Amino acid sequence: MTEGAGSDHGLVLLCEDEPIVALDLKLMIEEAGFRVAGPHARITAALADLDTALVAAVLDVRLKDGDVFPVADALTARSVPLIFHSAHVIEDDIAARFPGARYCPKPVDRNVIGTALMGCAAS
Repeated sequence: MTEGAGSDHGLVLLCEDEPIVALDLKLMIEEAGFRVAGPHARITAALADLDTALVAAVLDVRLKDGDVFPVADALTARSVPLIFHSAHVIEDDIAARFPGARYCPKPVDRNVIGTALMGCAAS
């Protein structure tokens, strides 16, 4: 799914602690027509960057300073749609804790992440 560099579907928070994966995801998100806040490798940095204009968040579960759940909780309180992108997730656990969250297992295809983001932006 490529929307082109001229599209602006909104701002997406990205939390990922692996530099190569973070860069790849950032490019995929931008290709889908979104701007990116991050990538953040630490919970503390992500919590400091919770912009009120976020249309979605792409979250790896394990970051450098712990599990991303405090960020996910803060985003849920703001009604920001969540996309978990991780190899460390059990879908049923995420569904129970964050109803409505989407899940894209690693490695993710750019069409999958683009479709998930467009679904969030439409919500």
